[in-house]
Amino acid sequence: MKIILKKYWIFILLFSFLSCSGKRLPTINIVPIKTTNWKTKNECVIIYSDDKISDTLSGRIKFRGGMSSRYFKHSYTLELDSSICLDGLACNDDYIINANYIDKSFMRHKVSYDLFREMNSENKSVKSTYVNVNVNNVYEGLYLLMEKINASFLGLNKSDTMAMLFKDPSVFRTKPYKNSDTLNIYNQRFPKFINADKTYYLSEFRDFLFNSSDDKFATSIDKWIDVESIIDWHLLLLLTNNGDGIQKNFYLYKQDRNTPFKIAIWDYDHTFGRDGDNEKNNYDSVMFCENSIVIDRLLNISETNYKQKLISRWNELRNNKVISVANISNQIDENYSLIQFEAERNSLIWPDNDKWYADEYSIEEELQFLKDYTAYKINSLDNYFVDL
Repeated sequence: MKIILKKYWIFILLFSFLSCSGKRLPTINIVPIKTTNWKTKNECVIIYSDDKISDTLSGRIKFRGGMSSRYFKHSYTLELDSSICLDGLACNDDYIINANYIDKSFMRHKVSYDLFREMNSENKSVKSTYVNVNVNNVYEGLYLLMEKINASFLGLNKSDTMAMLFKDPSVFRTKPYKNSDTLNIYNQRFPKFINADKTYYLSEFRDFLFNSSDDKFATSIDKWIDVESIIDWHLLLLLTNNGDGIQKNFYLYKQDRNTPFKIAIWDYDHTFGRDGDNEKNNYDSVMFCENSIVIDRLLNISETNYKQKLISRWNELRNNKVISVANISNQIDENYSLIQFEAERNSLIWPDNDKWYADEYSIEEELQFLKDYTAYKINSLDNYFVDL
């Protein structure tokens, strides 16, 4: 068990060092007008400061999270009254302040999102930056400030009646899960469901995926969905071992009537060797992505040439070093150089040996675990694609 006194001295030493170097993460101070809750956004004042700007903004805020809501440290959804450019992120008025509580590395989301964009500039995943969060001037911990996925972020042509966006639609599932909204069964996010119901279109897509002949599927799948987008998504699922992301934790979007659906990734804490509850997952074998009907049919209908495309894309990303131990390890090291001090400070109030964690790894041990996992998984997939 860690000794708090020891961590206190580490904190003091790091604070002294950083005071001399002048390196600071941005700070967000949340001043609630009312008590923050889970259901409704309440008015708040946000005091933001970094090395370049300091600003006070009004907006609305609420807690966010499904399974993560049980953890002591909570994430937030923030809607500002006006747009602001925060620490290199695109100017926006909607943000997510992610607690990253169960991920001691603070990196599983960030590395996964950054890697997906690096694979292809057309791939959509949010940018993020580390911030310190205070609530009513009291330090709340280290957080990840993230852009929010919506129609504007994905470049949807809002004037086109065939532009649409769905979150976690059950279109790829053999047995669709029951949505709490019995009408908006595919979790439509754009356009607003009450204004234009696009259920019929996704139902047509689902019917095509499950009921079309092999010949029809092979000749028409690219009219429904961008296969290149599926390939990069598939490879990221395999690389990160994100079993939670095969049938959910993604957005399906169509920018206009002339473009097919694409995948935007989301929620990647269930990755790099751990499940979403922090338990180490079984990553010795290659994950069975055929639980998604679109991947299953692409892989098993030879006329799609999907296997060849998947292998070729893997080799391309290996050759250009995007998927490499060195690249991912460098990302981990660069992120750690930004948060090392604040991660120690965060652990003073959110201890590394809390009951929700599967073990008492320190952040340094967790980062080594990420690196070891990456080396193992890349080697495993190299062998997998030779035999596919």
